Amino acid sequence: MSNELTSSEGARYLVQRTAVGQVKHYNEYIGQLRTDFVYSCAYCTITEAEAAGINFTIDHYRPRSSHRALENSYDNLMYCCRSCNSYKGDRDPPQAAQASGLRFFRPDQDVRHEHFSLDGLKLIEETGIGEFTIEAVDLNRAVLCRVRDLRRRFHACDEYVAEGISALLSFRIDRLAPASRARALKARDDVVGSVSRLKDDIDELLREGAKSSLLDPDPEAEARFRERRAKLKGYEAIFPGNWRGRDAD
Repeated sequence: MSNELTSSEGARYLVQRTAVGQVKHYNEYIGQLRTDFVYSCAYCTITEAEAAGINFTIDHYRPRSSHRALENSYDNLMYCCRSCNSYKGDRDPPQAAQASGLRFFRPDQDVRHEHFSLDGLKLIEETGIGEFTIEAVDLNRAVLCRVRDLRRRFHACDEYVAEGISALLSFRIDRLAPASRARALKARDDVVGSVSRLKDDIDELLREGAKSSLLDPDPEAEARFRERRAKLKGYEAIFPGNWRGRDAD
């Protein structure tokens, strides 16, 4: 994809971070994170569309509990599915462990194929970073294996289409009857032109395919929140007492 960064060593990163300004709260970055992470989880790569009922959230690569200064730092934020975020929790390997390669993979600074490979539907570690991330975030859980199976089938279909186009390009049109050559040549050119246009738009197609409209901003959310809060406070005023379990003795 064209959104991959190429480092000075020729490595390719899956995520290119956009330059952003400072905000008061990290949640304000959610829209930019979705775009920069191509609507996909930083750790398991599941897309919003594939995740179905699994929600997405913002993960702090270095936990807020131990790195308060990084709470609103964009470079410390990862777009993450709720499952990976739950597995990761506030784990933060000590410096000695990180120096030995035991840390979480991050797609904006690590090259994925250098740390992971596939054995069938199972993700295999290639480095300590890969091993730690696979174990700590459970990257071989059943739902991810099912996603990999679907992706593999889709990729196989794509290969069949590519083979068909290749065969079309290699077909000897001069073998056709003279009356049919012009139409055949035009048809072939139309197909090749369509393929070229698809390649030009592939990044946009991938993004749109990964995106879930259910996670788009809700322009009426703030108004509903104020209305709900007012009604709830009204209930509490009518019926005084403890309304929250954490406030109970």
